[in-house]
Amino acid sequence: MELIGDRIWRANGARPGKNVCIVFGTHGNERSPIDAGLALVAALESGARAVDAGSLLLIHANWKGTEDGERWSEGGVDLNRCFHVDVLAREPALFEETRAREIVTALEAFDPSVVVDFHCTVEPGEKFAMHHPSVLDPAHREVTRRLTTGVILGDPSLAFGAVSLDEWASTRGKVGICYETGWMSDPSNTGEAVLAEMENVLRGLGVLEGDAIAYDDKRFLELDGRIECAGDGFAWEDGVGQNLQECAAGTRLGAYADGTAVELEADATLIFPKKRPEMVERGKPLVYLASRR
Repeated sequence: MELIGDRIWRANGARPGKNVCIVFGTHGNERSPIDAGLALVAALESGARAVDAGSLLLIHANWKGTEDGERWSEGGVDLNRCFHVDVLAREPALFEETRAREIVTALEAFDPSVVVDFHCTVEPGEKFAMHHPSVLDPAHREVTRRLTTGVILGDPSLAFGAVSLDEWASTRGKVGICYETGWMSDPSNTGEAVLAEMENVLRGLGVLEGDAIAYDDKRFLELDGRIECAGDGFAWEDGVGQNLQECAAGTRLGAYADGTAVELEADATLIFPKKRPEMVERGKPLVYLASRR
């Protein structure tokens, strides 16, 4: 195990194999992936675990946010919005922008075939994995079948604007996956549970020795639309507005302050609904929509 950068570690196996990168702590307060990633680092340093084949890169992405106990550090900049080509090309002004460049530099030198960025959610909801080719892409499915989640979300049109680390990987021909391990306040979403998932992925890719478990009972969704905020004072209907909630055509999502209702035109699964008033902005997405594949 070798420290090759600021909170960036590399371990090499004795045999040829895949180059795989595991990222954790992109948001500094998402403790279960951070605890899992640091436990994996410690296990590799102590010899309790060893890379069997290929190479493994481990990145504690926003370590400064973690030290501060915050989602991000100075200036309120989201590290997972700093991987767009324009942000990477300009002179960095804040820690997250500098850190994104450090991470990309390490990734370009390492040349991984797979990058899995482990997160957890700040609001209640089930775990899910997202990637940017279609959910039918076999290289991505080889990885996602090793995750316990029952939901895989595809975003082949890069609906979020190619700003995140998983989008950076996907647009460079690599397997790039963002894995939301569940709600951060769920008592079952522990560092130990996430570590088991990290190790299962690595066994499935041949990086760690041992048999991997396959979880093939999945719901495959693909982003194919969105509803933009078109007024002021939007309020969600009671019982509506959970991430990954399946809703039928005609479902009333809510209404603006002037009473104008927002309804679904077709059956859809709600993706990243903006439930907090401060996140609702006229002309910006109120909710993304996905369909089953």
